[in-house]
Amino acid sequence: MLLSPLNKVWSMVEQSGFFSLFTTEQSGQAKAEAALFETLQDAVLVCDAQYRLSFWSKQAEALYGWTAEEALGQDVRELLHRQLIHADKDEEQCLFRDHSTWEAELFHRTKSGEHIIVACRSSLISGNEHLFLLEAHHDITSQRQREQVLEEYYRRVRKAIDIGVWRWEFRRDEQGHLHRDGVVNSRMAHLLHVPAHTHLSEEQFFAFIHPDDRPAVEQAIEHTLRTGEDYQATYRLLDETQGERWIASRGSLVTDQQGTPLYAVGIALDITTQKQMEAALQQANRHVTSILEHVADGCIHIDNEWRCTYASKRAEEITGLLRQNFLHKSIWETLPELRHTEVEQYLRLAQETRQPVNYEMFFERTQQWFEVYVLPEDNYLALYYRDITELKNIESLYRERDEMLRRLSDANLICIASSTEADDILDANDAFLSLIGATREELQAGKLNFRALTPIEYRSLDREKHALCRATGVCPPYEKEYYHKRGHRVPILVAAAYMDRSQHYIALIMDITKQKELEKQREVFLGIIGHELRTPLTAIAGSLQLARRRLQRFGTQQPVTDNIAAILHSTDHLLDQSLRQTRVQNRLIEDLLDASRLAIDKLELMLAPVNLDELVGSTVEDLRSTAADRPLELRLLGKPLPVYIDAARIAQVLSNYITNALKYSPPEEPVTIEITATDNEARVWVHDHGPGLSEEARQKIWSRFQRSTDLKTQGRLGGDLGLGLYICQSLIQRHHGMVGVESEEGKGASFWFSLPLTSVPEKL
Repeated sequence: MLLSPLNKVWSMVEQSGFFSLFTTEQSGQAKAEAALFETLQDAVLVCDAQYRLSFWSKQAEALYGWTAEEALGQDVRELLHRQLIHADKDEEQCLFRDHSTWEAELFHRTKSGEHIIVACRSSLISGNEHLFLLEAHHDITSQRQREQVLEEYYRRVRKAIDIGVWRWEFRRDEQGHLHRDGVVNSRMAHLLHVPAHTHLSEEQFFAFIHPDDRPAVEQAIEHTLRTGEDYQATYRLLDETQGERWIASRGSLVTDQQGTPLYAVGIALDITTQKQMEAALQQANRHVTSILEHVADGCIHIDNEWRCTYASKRAEEITGLLRQNFLHKSIWETLPELRHTEVEQYLRLAQETRQPVNYEMFFERTQQWFEVYVLPEDNYLALYYRDITELKNIESLYRERDEMLRRLSDANLICIASSTEADDILDANDAFLSLIGATREELQAGKLNFRALTPIEYRSLDREKHALCRATGVCPPYEKEYYHKRGHRVPILVAAAYMDRSQHYIALIMDITKQKELEKQREVFLGIIGHELRTPLTAIAGSLQLARRRLQRFGTQQPVTDNIAAILHSTDHLLDQSLRQTRVQNRLIEDLLDASRLAIDKLELMLAPVNLDELVGSTVEDLRSTAADRPLELRLLGKPLPVYIDAARIAQVLSNYITNALKYSPPEEPVTIEITATDNEARVWVHDHGPGLSEEARQKIWSRFQRSTDLKTQGRLGGDLGLGLYICQSLIQRHHGMVGVESEEGKGASFWFSLPLTSVPEKL
């Protein structure tokens, strides 16, 4: 199978060895051996046992197109897309078990994508403690192509010789009737399943023809006898073994000098395969036409004379133009407005280059936008188009919105910036650059990053907001800070939107430095007012307490008349009311001071290990003494609940919860205080039977200066500034806990706060 050049390669290898050529470190001898291989005409290559290339000759480079640098180290089977055409033996058994030479014809693909056939001879070579596969490849593509041409030639010759030949003799009987007797060659006899050179009568011949085709064959014969023209007929033969066989028959009539028919000779071809292909093609055409009629895109075919030869139903529906108005007519006649436009240029380009063309066009007649694909076929252009008017309108709307956003950005009324998912800032307006003290050159150089601008304590908040933004598409405003280029922090309010297609964020940012400064000034002012109010209030409370004690001592040290006793009792009651009001005012001032301390982060906690179960019990008992006429139900767990807290502040939270519950509950209904616990946290509940809270009230009740103005208080527990629950939430959060409320209108409310349980004190 292999040509002599391959044998030459092998004889050189067997004689010289060439083992040093395939080692990783090549000596002078190895280089000389490699140079000797370069003198051969065949491609020589060497692989290790895993088929990784370690040598690639110049002839291999010329044959396959890859340089040695590109080929070395690669798997030769994957590099050449090797496919086996023929081999007498299995490759691995021959090489690795029998240690013999493997010969095969292989189908390879070159770097340029061309497929070639090579004769390959491969052998396993050992040397210097290494195993190598030495292969020589000889290109036999041209040889195989010549063989295929010769084979096709001989096939056609055999087919030409294998034609059915027939001869019909004509004779008249005594009455003048014309009779026909036929003789057929071996091929025709084979088609009719009769012995070669069999004489057939007219009746015998027609018995082989399909009944539906007999009238047409009879007419063709009569036409030839009457006119002398060549005989032509196509009919089906009845074949019991292979079913119906299609035959195309042609012949000529021979007459004497008087024009009397003597005989006719002709040929018969078996065209069954052709008929089957025609039927399959017709079925495929019907199938394709059916598909084209139902696809969403319109489809028309234009021949080389620019005539419309086909238009789908969808093409008619999209454009509103009736098919009968432009079928079999020139498109330049039916659509003259397309002449001398880009549409004509695109169509002529596709016709001349025979390459697909894609373009968009606006059709004035129907006021529609179309996307058109032109696919050149053998003798026509196939145009597929779809209506993209709505898409164009959407694009126009998006362009308008982009322009509006651009103008808003350029107006610098608000800071606007876009960034990647890695927080690299892609674009920003001047307002944002001024906010952080950056330049546009730094922005264009890609040196700005939101993560680098953000203090570390806001990183987790940013990750949470980014996840929310990706999930919902938007991120509600939240407060954080950025580093200015000069080092100071800038408080900001930021909101963002996430663009799914481009996978980047657009952030709207407001500088709230002035607002923060005003808030701090306000809190400092409130703190000053609180101190100024508390000082005289303390003096008033002390004077009232002193007056009450002296009044009580006067009534007990000496006898008084009933009239004086009544006056003393009335005065004592007035003093008690005054003291109660001073306590209320003092609580309001304390709330105001606590709120101001929280706002400027000056509230300090005195943390210590505490049993929460005992703390709740003692706090409730203290409140029972001040509200003896109100029922308080206490449900403790009766076991240690270790927490690390500021006991006074947690007692303040619980007292606020209970005071609010007493304020809004009917006097006869009890307020219930209970504790629940899990392995990690304890939760304190305060349940009341008051009017409950609406959904809107539940959302706002934890904010500063929020009061339930629509709820009626019970008893005389005093007013408030709407700071109590805000302070409670802030205190609990500083203890790493949470607050909440469960309530429905008309069904009371259950306020709760939770604290983490701990066995070892932690620094909070």
